[in-house]
Amino acid sequence: MSKPFDATLKELVTAYPVDWLTQLGVPITAPPEVLTADLSTVTAAADTLIKVGDLVVHIDLESGPDDELARRMLLYNVLAHHHTKLPVRSIVVLLRSNAVGGGPTDGVEYEPNPGVSELRFRFETVKAWELSSEAMLNAGLGFLPLAVLGKPLPGQTRLQALPAIAKRIADRAEQEAKADAERLLVAAYILSAMHVPPAVGRVIFNKVIAMKDSPGYQFILEEGAIDYARALILRQGGRRIGEPTEKQKNKLNTIEDLERLNRIADEVHTAKTWDALLRVK
Repeated sequence: MSKPFDATLKELVTAYPVDWLTQLGVPITAPPEVLTADLSTVTAAADTLIKVGDLVVHIDLESGPDDELARRMLLYNVLAHHHTKLPVRSIVVLLRSNAVGGGPTDGVEYEPNPGVSELRFRFETVKAWELSSEAMLNAGLGFLPLAVLGKPLPGQTRLQALPAIAKRIADRAEQEAKADAERLLVAAYILSAMHVPPAVGRVIFNKVIAMKDSPGYQFILEEGAIDYARALILRQGGRRIGEPTEKQKNKLNTIEDLERLNRIADEVHTAKTWDALLRVK
């Protein structure tokens, strides 16, 4: 997955697993449990593993082309199965059309000794740009920010549709998840940069925010996104490598580059120390 969107999407999946599983067509047979399985002894940690009953669902989110995607998905599937001893359902969510690479797009198969030995592996692919924005606006809150990536109403471009979509995201977030409204709106703003220039998206979202009386909406999007990324790094890093020192916290707080913060967040799962994590450029 392209780095600037990693932290935003991983946080949405882990915070709202039911919404994501429902939208991806996974039956909820038991309360979902987000697993913290670290597969980094062989490769990077899988994006998200969610246990549902006797099944593990691996959700991988991609916004840029990856010719090795199919083989990487095979590796994650095998490692997750080895770690959990459960069947693993692999689902790739492609966030924009240029995320389709030049390699195999749905699996890996070969027969080193025809008729005697073979390997066949398939994974599911969901293309966000082919999903209806309207359907995503009516999905669970955890999937709501992805409405900015979906197919707009006939006769509209994504840029033309964005103001109304941003308003509906803000309205639902305020009505149904007031405490989480800022996170959902910032996530939508960050994701909108896949299709519109960030400066344009900022103007659109700030107009929506200006209509709200709630103090929780009174923030500048770029600052909100930076604060959100720092908070995410502290939460994930605290669980993974322990609490940082005050000096390390201060160093994190001096980083103003949003894309660098997202790259740091993406390395939390493999970093051994805070000092190493904060050296990520």
